[in-house]
Amino acid sequence: MSNDTRKAMNDVFRLINSGQTEQAEAACRAYLDDSPDDVNILGLLGAILLKLGRATNARELLERAIELEPSFAKPHEDLGTLFLREGNAAEARRYLETAIKLDGGQASAYSMLANACRQTGDLEAGEEAHRKFMALSPLAQSLAKAEQLLAAGQTAAAEKICDEASKENPTNTQVLRLLARIASDTGRPVVAEGLLKRIINLSPDDYRCMVDLGLYLAEHGRYPEAVEALKKAVSMDPTVIGTHQRLGDFLAIMGKPADALEVYETALRLDSEFVPALVGSGHMLRIVGRSDEAIQSYEAGIALQPAFGDAWWSLASLRGYTFTPDQIELMQTQIDAVDDEDNISKISFYFALARAAEEQQNFEKAWTCYDLGNSLKRSSVQYDPVRVESSHDAVIKQFDSEFLSKFEPQESDQPGPIFIVGMPRSGSTLVEQILASHSQVEGAAELPFMGLLAEALGGPRSNGVKYPEVLAEMSATQLAAFGKSYLYYSQSNRPQGLPQFTDKMPANFTHVGLIHLALPNAKIIDTRRHPLDVCIGNFRQLFAQGKNHAYDLNECAEYYLDYVRVMNHWDEVLPGRVLRVNYEDVVANVESEVRRLLEYCELPWEDACLNFHQTSRAVNTASSEQVREPIYTDAVAYWQHYESKLDDVKEILALDPAVCSQK
Repeated sequence: MSNDTRKAMNDVFRLINSGQTEQAEAACRAYLDDSPDDVNILGLLGAILLKLGRATNARELLERAIELEPSFAKPHEDLGTLFLREGNAAEARRYLETAIKLDGGQASAYSMLANACRQTGDLEAGEEAHRKFMALSPLAQSLAKAEQLLAAGQTAAAEKICDEASKENPTNTQVLRLLARIASDTGRPVVAEGLLKRIINLSPDDYRCMVDLGLYLAEHGRYPEAVEALKKAVSMDPTVIGTHQRLGDFLAIMGKPADALEVYETALRLDSEFVPALVGSGHMLRIVGRSDEAIQSYEAGIALQPAFGDAWWSLASLRGYTFTPDQIELMQTQIDAVDDEDNISKISFYFALARAAEEQQNFEKAWTCYDLGNSLKRSSVQYDPVRVESSHDAVIKQFDSEFLSKFEPQESDQPGPIFIVGMPRSGSTLVEQILASHSQVEGAAELPFMGLLAEALGGPRSNGVKYPEVLAEMSATQLAAFGKSYLYYSQSNRPQGLPQFTDKMPANFTHVGLIHLALPNAKIIDTRRHPLDVCIGNFRQLFAQGKNHAYDLNECAEYYLDYVRVMNHWDEVLPGRVLRVNYEDVVANVESEVRRLLEYCELPWEDACLNFHQTSRAVNTASSEQVREPIYTDAVAYWQHYESKLDDVKEILALDPAVCSQK
């Protein structure tokens, strides 16, 4: 290698290490103008173009480098990587094995060869290649040790190893990815996001980096941004079915069932037997009211993968669906065969079997299955009732009459959102369906933004002051800006753009005071139902996410009492601000309750609200079928089927006589 070539390569590597990949390409091309057959620069430019995702141009350069110097190992390795990314594992293996024959000291070639061998089904050769990769790569050994420490809960030690590795390998995306994960797990979101974006700058052609960013954003409730990241990942490599699935899942969470359904259908065009996409399609078909097609999609998934518990539970939770004896027997066979560590599938099967038993009026068996399913689910989720009670204490303390009196409601002609709060399974979906049947109201389902924005109030502070205490430092102008932020984020779930919209996130009952201050024109409706029906309703439901109080009946009863305690506080400090609607009253006299709802929301009467079951709209809750039927009474006092199991719950609820006297 000449001195000129060596200098040119050093310059190019400096550009690559600083993330200036396109400038590095330009530098290579400038050098090749004078020395078109310099094999080192040809190979380096081929590697850069591969990094930028320009496979065709990269292949031409790498093949030219090999033609000029057949014993040059690196172009063989890069061509092997190119073929591996294109899904041609057999051709990738041929080039990678040649690279290793020419230079057996390159750990990266063994890493790629391990992947190629696995993809061609040669698992033994893949394991051997991986062992050699680990032996040749001190960095891989360090990262493996860091992973072990993380698994053991020794985060600080793992981070120390990664920090040392990053000093020697500042552009290694594996190191940066692990550091981002550690930063996220230790509550440093700004650091984590910065690292993930740096990884993307270093590997702009790698769809996996964009997927990592999307998953991170979704974990933090930033679904619109997560969707955009995954759309970019799909555009970078539209053949990866898992990316389509995640994109569909996030669109579903955002309340965009039509868009999610389209993405799942794209995934199924790639693989018609991809069960997660079949089940995802079933969920979306159900949400938009196409129940028959949803059943077909679920049943197709079950036929392909009988052990996929989520598909069984999805069928079981469809109102009116009845399992055949053969299906029940197959479910029981599957649950007996499920791996002991696969609690997710077991939970779904137990809940599905419980619903099947209820259809047969076998409530004793149903209870046994619910009990087993809830016990497993409770052990898999994080829920601290003491912490929940403390957070409610803090809200009550902050939002006292003196604090609330400091702020004058700001005048506005614009109608505010309609918040529907309360306990899950209390009739909130029915109330939303009634209101969303009005020509001026859009049903936006459960929006996470009020809670997420409240949690972020004040930003990272050295004194540790967070919501709700941070409100003491805020002005009326800042609170109004908070309200505008909520309205801005909610737009992603309001495709119709109607004058008013509903937000039926149940847990917003803790934010009534904040809603009052930040969105003074908002309406707030508290849906109530007999407490025993609420507790049993929660216990019978396997929720898609959150609601972690629901999987232990005693904890659910305690949560109910605490919810009532918070709502009683709002009644005291904000009298008349919240409209209370009892589910049993709506069932008993729907027209008068509809009139009361519309009057409170300052909406003119429309017959469509009374005929809410005829309204065609997406409903993404467990009650999606119920609200498409006229009012029925078979859900009232459903708890009586399990009365013999509720002694402890009754005792807990009896601590508040007012609650226990509700009918």
